[in-house]
Amino acid sequence: MRRFKLFANPFAGPFAGVLGWLTLCLAVVTPFTAGIAHADGWQGMKGKIVISDAEFGTGYASDAQMVSAVRKQAKTVIKGDGGAWTMNLMVFLKEPAGTTSINIVYYDVSVKPRDQVNFSEVTVQASQRIVQVNGVAISKDLGFVKGHKYEVLATRLIGGKEKVYAKGVVTLK
Repeated sequence: MRRFKLFANPFAGPFAGVLGWLTLCLAVVTPFTAGIAHADGWQGMKGKIVISDAEFGTGYASDAQMVSAVRKQAKTVIKGDGGAWTMNLMVFLKEPAGTTSINIVYYDVSVKPRDQVNFSEVTVQASQRIVQVNGVAISKDLGFVKGHKYEVLATRLIGGKEKVYAKGVVTLK
C-alpha cells in the first residue's frame, strides 16, 4: 500500500504545476489590471471637453479626485446675462497636439449645416494632454445666440484640414 506524504509547501506535490502557473499568471496580470481599474484622469476622459459655469480648480490629490470634481462640475447648459456668457473648459486631448497652440472652435449646431461662429487660440505645451481654460467670455456681439446649441472643439489645422483632439457640447440660455 502506498502512503501519501503531506506537503508543507503548497507548491510542491501533485498540484505544483497548476498552482505554479496560477501564481505566475496572477503575478503577471495584476499590475496590468490595476492600471486599468485606476486609469489616470486623461485616459478616462480623453477626447472630451467638459464645460462648466464655474472655474475648475487645481491641486487635486489624485487623478480620481480631479475626474470626480470635473464630472460634478460639468454643465450642458450655461446661463448668461444680457447676451453674454462665461464658461470654463477642461480639455482632455485625445493625444498631445505636438505643437505650442491649439484652437478652441465653436460651431452652432442648431442650424443646418453647422456654422462656425468663433474660435480662439490657446497656448499649450507640445506634450500636454489636459488643458484648462477658465474665464472664456462669449457674447451675442461675437455671433452667439441664446437658446442655440454649440459644439466646442479643440483642433489644429494640419495641411488645411481640421484635426479634432476633443469635443464638447453646450446650450446657451
